[in-house]
Amino acid sequence: MDGQAEERQQQQERTFRHVMKYTGLFGGVQGITMLVAVVRNKVAAVLLGPAGIALVNIYMTVTNLLNQATNLGISFSAVKHVSELFDQGDTGRTARFVATVRAWSVATAVLGIGATCLLSPLLSLWTFGDCGHALTFCALSPVVGMASVTGGELAILKGLRQLGRVARISVAGAVGTLCATAPLYLWLGTDGIVAALLLATAAVMAVHLYHSARCCPWRMDGRWRAHFRAGMPMVRLGVAFIVAGVGGQGAEFVIRLALLHLGSLADVGFYNSGYVMAVTYASVVFTAIEVDYFPRLSAACADRERMSGIVNQQTEVCVLLVAPFLILFVLAMPFVVHLLYSAEFAPAVPMAVCTVPYMFFKALTLPAAYLSLAHGDSRTYLLTELVYDVFVVAAIPVGFALWGLPGAGWMLSAGGVLDLLVIHLLYRRRYGFRFDFGPLRFYIAQFLLLAAALLAVLALDGRPAMKWAAGGAAFAVSALLSLRRLGREARLAEVLRARLWRGRKGS
Repeated sequence: MDGQAEERQQQQERTFRHVMKYTGLFGGVQGITMLVAVVRNKVAAVLLGPAGIALVNIYMTVTNLLNQATNLGISFSAVKHVSELFDQGDTGRTARFVATVRAWSVATAVLGIGATCLLSPLLSLWTFGDCGHALTFCALSPVVGMASVTGGELAILKGLRQLGRVARISVAGAVGTLCATAPLYLWLGTDGIVAALLLATAAVMAVHLYHSARCCPWRMDGRWRAHFRAGMPMVRLGVAFIVAGVGGQGAEFVIRLALLHLGSLADVGFYNSGYVMAVTYASVVFTAIEVDYFPRLSAACADRERMSGIVNQQTEVCVLLVAPFLILFVLAMPFVVHLLYSAEFAPAVPMAVCTVPYMFFKALTLPAAYLSLAHGDSRTYLLTELVYDVFVVAAIPVGFALWGLPGAGWMLSAGGVLDLLVIHLLYRRRYGFRFDFGPLRFYIAQFLLLAAALLAVLALDGRPAMKWAAGGAAFAVSALLSLRRLGREARLAEVLRARLWRGRKGS
């Protein structure tokens, strides 16, 4: 029994190190791609000017919207099905389902191209007020189709656990986009925007096709009806994912309309800036959730004990990484505003600071939130998303009316608490998920340190020396707790010493 317990302990340590490795890897990759995107936007701003940037944003927004409306969510839902077959070790069935994914990707690509061309006069009328840009939108239709093919190939790579390739592709795609667009912008100016978007999308698709074909060569057998039937469960889950995304976007739209009615256009701009800083950029830490964690979880759903272990390990890693990061983010928020925007956006700082607890609760919630998708339970997923959307649509305008922008941030954080309770209680009952209370004291300690940093920033705003002293102490303790927990769970120090010793012996 002692040998079995030791073997389980070693397996947990190996799994923990795996989760840490890929969470850190894809967080770093996301950081690199965001940095390249900042450089690309800067180059475009210099070479195209405000009008050119506006055109790029309009074209990209329209093509992304059309791709999301026509790709049927395959880029996400295919990961679950490919991963399950890959984990079973049945290479024949895996190869056949990969062909099914590719058949659906090609079909949705054709659908996207056709829909874009068909709607091009209306798209031109809605965006520019006339039909003069209809041919431009027709010319951009391949961007929609190529994005569908790219999404399908990326889902295949994730399902086959080709995580190293996915990381390299992400960086290569970002750099390739920069290299493809900059020369055309320099040569043709705004006349090169359409060509640049086509070339960049084609380059990204080519990189994905090259890597996925090396793992699973293209073999289209012409059995289209069989592939369409086999892919229907994947499509149903993907459509639910899209509907939930549309519902979330609709909720954000209603919130902004309410803030505009209760306040002003500037308040909406401050709210949006605070949300982007506190939620969008901080979400870099969660990038590995979809890339590495979701395929592993999908393959483990039949074993409740293993499933709960995977969710709890990912939750602990998320809190380990995100807690010190959030404290540092709170302290640096004024500098972040100046870096990303300007001094005019200073009113967004209190709102962003009050939103930061939402990200802490998201670290505790997001790993479990994927359980419904991993089980293919689209109804439960839509129900939990609907509960959250209804709450924030009602609560955020109330918080804004009572306490201004900080009130909107606090209500968003309250939505995070509600989401945490609903998902953990419902999924415990529905899927047999068991939350591990072992690290609970660690979670509470990290939350209290984050609360102390928030209090220091909000109460000592006029006394920067005291604010940084108190906040810096909270960050130091938080980082120390995470490092100690990391060393205990993964025994990283022992692993590093062993590798260094082997390196010395080898030399």
